Order: sequence, then structure tokens, then C-alpha cells
Amino acid sequence: MDRTSILGDTIDYVNELTERIKTLEEEIGATPEELNLLNTRKNFSSGSSEEMPTRNSTKFVIEKQGDGEMRIDICCATSPGVLISTVSALEVLGLEIEQCVVSCFGDFAMQASCSQEEGRSRVTRTDEIKQALFTSAGYGGRCL
Repeated sequence: MDRTSILGDTIDYVNELTERIKTLEEEIGATPEELNLLNTRKNFSSGSSEEMPTRNSTKFVIEKQGDGEMRIDICCATSPGVLISTVSALEVLGLEIEQCVVSCFGDFAMQASCSQEEGRSRVTRTDEIKQALFTSAGYGGRCL
């Protein structure tokens, strides 16, 4: 293929993708601004209309899945030792991590499947687990 046909194929493909985006927007009934796909916000404080990247919101989600098993989803600001303190908090609570995915790119994020360790007292309340993880991540006081 010569350069002209490669360029022509590329233009056709970009047009096809643009149409696909429009179709998907129509299906969900939202505009690109409403979706905020780039996770940005307008910088109104400086008087300019430039967009600035924003951080993900802090979240600590604990879901019981039956028979002592639970799913833990954490997203918070990265700080030194947050992974170690989180794993230590789970250990103190008698929860054993069965599967875990961790990301420290930008923010700290962790998704884990845990089960109650055999022979350990059961922590039955998700709000107790949430509070322990909230504190171990360096947030003082009560979590929301």
C-alpha cells in the first residue's frame, strides 16, 4: 500500500470511530461534558477556562458476600506505607486476603477478596472494618 491509501484508510477509520462515539452517546443519552471522560474540571478560581485533572474521590467500600467472605474496595490518596498499614489492619481483623489487585499510580487503589481466618473471632460489622481501614490509611476520626 502506498502512503495515500494508508492515509485514506486512516481517515475512514477515524470517521467510523467518531460515528460510533455519537451512536453510543445517543444510546446512553449523555453528552461528553456530562460523562467527563477525562476526569477534569474547569479552573474557575484563576479566571481562566482551562481544565485541570482531578483526583478520584476517597472511598472505602466493604461488601459481605456470605460465609465470612467479603469484597473490599479502597481508593484514597497515596501516602508512604499505606499498603503495609492496610494489609496489617486486615490481618489484625482476622481477614485473610485471597485475591488482591493494587495500584499506586496517582492514587492508592486496592480491590481485595478476603475471608475470615479459621480460629479467629469473626468481625461481623462492615462499619468496623471500614473504620479500621480508614484509620490505617491515615485518615483520623470517623469515616463517612
